[in-house]
Amino acid sequence: MKITIGGWFKLPRMGTAVFSALMKEGVKYDRESGFMLSSDTDIESAVRTIGSALSEPVELSVRCFICLNPACEGCPYFEVCDRRRVSSMCLCREHSGRRDIYDSYQKTFLSTLGE
Repeated sequence: MKITIGGWFKLPRMGTAVFSALMKEGVKYDRESGFMLSSDTDIESAVRTIGSALSEPVELSVRCFICLNPACEGCPYFEVCDRRRVSSMCLCREHSGRRDIYDSYQKTFLSTLGE
């Protein structure tokens, strides 16, 4: 199963024990949207719980800090990156090569401080 950190995803009904474990691990839940791994989530434990419950591996990806699109596709560090521990401030291929990216990055960062 592929999960983007910071994005909503659906899971099949897995019983109260699994749901309770995910809530204790800080996974967000919304009836309409599903589940979300966020900065408040114990991602390593949540991935282990989901993978065990589904009996399949969980592949994580992160979002671009600037545009919020998935950032892992085409990333030169994909094979060595531990997305369970990486910063949520990655850049997608489109933004990582721009010379003026520091200004965009700074503006986005400052706007998150105001939220």
